[in-house]
Amino acid sequence: MSKKQPSIPVEAKVEELGPCHQKVFVKVPAARVTQEFEHAISAAGRGVKVPGFRPGKVPLEMLRSMLGDGIEEDARQHLFEHILPETIAQLRLKMLRLVDFDPSKFEVVEGQDLAFEYELETAPVIELPNWDEIEVENRVTEPDEEQIQRTLAAIGKEHPRFDPVETEVMDADTMASCDIAFSKEGEEGPTANDLKLALGSPLYGTDEKAYEEALTGAKSGDELTLEVDFMEGFEIADWVGQKGKVKISIKGLVAPRPGTPSEIAEDMKLENEEKFLEMVKERLEMDNTALEMRRQVGEALEAILEQSPFDLPARLVEEEAEHAEKGAVERLKQDGKDEAKAQKEISKKSADIRRDAERRLRNYFLIRRIAAAEKVRVSKNDLDQAYREIGMRNGTDVKTTRDFYREKGLESQLREDILETKTRAKISRILATRHSPEVSKVESAATTE
Repeated sequence: MSKKQPSIPVEAKVEELGPCHQKVFVKVPAARVTQEFEHAISAAGRGVKVPGFRPGKVPLEMLRSMLGDGIEEDARQHLFEHILPETIAQLRLKMLRLVDFDPSKFEVVEGQDLAFEYELETAPVIELPNWDEIEVENRVTEPDEEQIQRTLAAIGKEHPRFDPVETEVMDADTMASCDIAFSKEGEEGPTANDLKLALGSPLYGTDEKAYEEALTGAKSGDELTLEVDFMEGFEIADWVGQKGKVKISIKGLVAPRPGTPSEIAEDMKLENEEKFLEMVKERLEMDNTALEMRRQVGEALEAILEQSPFDLPARLVEEEAEHAEKGAVERLKQDGKDEAKAQKEISKKSADIRRDAERRLRNYFLIRRIAAAEKVRVSKNDLDQAYREIGMRNGTDVKTTRDFYREKGLESQLREDILETKTRAKISRILATRHSPEVSKVESAATTE
């Protein structure tokens, strides 16, 4: 078997058109054009069977006549698919994307020299600064008394208690402790005991006005019957879309109040209230630490951008800003505004939207530059763990989740998300190792994981 001949080199030079925007001029010698045509013909003829010739050994001229005129277009495509990445690598450009490249406008003739040019956008060149000069403030994460009390109040509301009241009739300050039973045309349906009903919060499927009239002034011992529309999601699927009734038996009137720490501790089967307070403080400390590290990472990134600014591809910024504006308009339309008013409102914010778009893009490129410097990678285990967590939230196994993401073309975005998360975590660890009472400094980007 003869060895494949090495590719005949091409000439390429680059011209800067603007920030991260280059034009590349290429000269392809006639011999290389012929070589690419021959490669294309050989590739297309691999599956062609000709009596008397082994697979892959059919002469080129015979293949050319058998494949017909279509091989010319295949050869053109084959040539550009090879030459473009070759010249990009030769010039050491970090391509983001080609700019409006149309190969059909260039005449390619086998056996003749070819000259063509193309434009591309490249990734920003980011020089990481002296990391020891990046100072980040280190703030206290221990929760103070105000935060603790605010958290206890919120937890108390999530675990309410209902105390009996002396009020004889139901009003806006009380709730009714009820047993309820649904029915349809005499057929019994679902029931619920000790349900707490309040004015202003109609029971499922009931008319708001009828509900308010029935419960206003209701007393302990009353039995009320209201009409119900069985809507999507009702426990008995066959009843959905039909009408029925609900019987409400009021057992007593109560007033809601937040649960106390001792009551919640008892619910959680803890030894005492002090154990509950200790758990709250520990959780707040963890949450504060996570928030503080996110803040420090953001502050470190801002400091790096200030010390080492870099250009962005202008078209990419415009597209990101345009996409953000369209999204903002759509959100306003979903809130009930007509398109003209939404467009007018967002147009007033276009400068801010553009600044936000630039900031997002700068952070995107900077984080990936740090990831490269710190050798942060997304492994198969990282992807499997992400699929496992996604699957647990959606009740699917790893394989089903992975297949869905690949089918929908979502795996590359998942990789990007994981890379960003891992890189921010890496920066957090660097910051954590350099904490002092005054400041924390980012460690050298040459440090590897």
